[in-house]
Amino acid sequence: MPTIGTDCHITLSHPDVNGGQPYGFILSPETRSRPEGIQVTREVFSEEVSFYDTGMRVWIHFDLILSDFLKNPNGSNHDQNRAQMYAMLLQYLDQKDSINLESAIGTFVNLGALGYTAREKHFATHSILYCQLNNVGSYFPPIDPAVLDQSIWDGSLTWATSYWR
Repeated sequence: MPTIGTDCHITLSHPDVNGGQPYGFILSPETRSRPEGIQVTREVFSEEVSFYDTGMRVWIHFDLILSDFLKNPNGSNHDQNRAQMYAMLLQYLDQKDSINLESAIGTFVNLGALGYTAREKHFATHSILYCQLNNVGSYFPPIDPAVLDQSIWDGSLTWATSYWR
């Protein structure tokens, strides 16, 4: 399992990708707007859009770097090569909902690759992908990953203390 801050900066997970297991990505240190971080953009609607929608849209922006010679945040060599990471990212970008993005501040749930999702720059030694995911339906602030992991049907948390998923 990838570990934020050790062998990746963020993870993406989806039930139909990578056997449902999180996959770790390295964020680009080369971008000026979000070096090794994520950016959250929120839009609040003046009226609720529907019964199920909170009236808030959120976009999560992040810049990935893909290379055969990446270093993990802890300084070790990254296990996956450029082609493996690119192929995995494309699987996530094919999902319209149910993507979870875990970062240092928690997990953003029920994101989708809707509308503009990526801009790619490919160089001889590496690629930088400027990615965007947005929420599908109701917005939930980032959730503690440990709490989210126990918020399953047979998890240890009760209905009142867990996040339904």
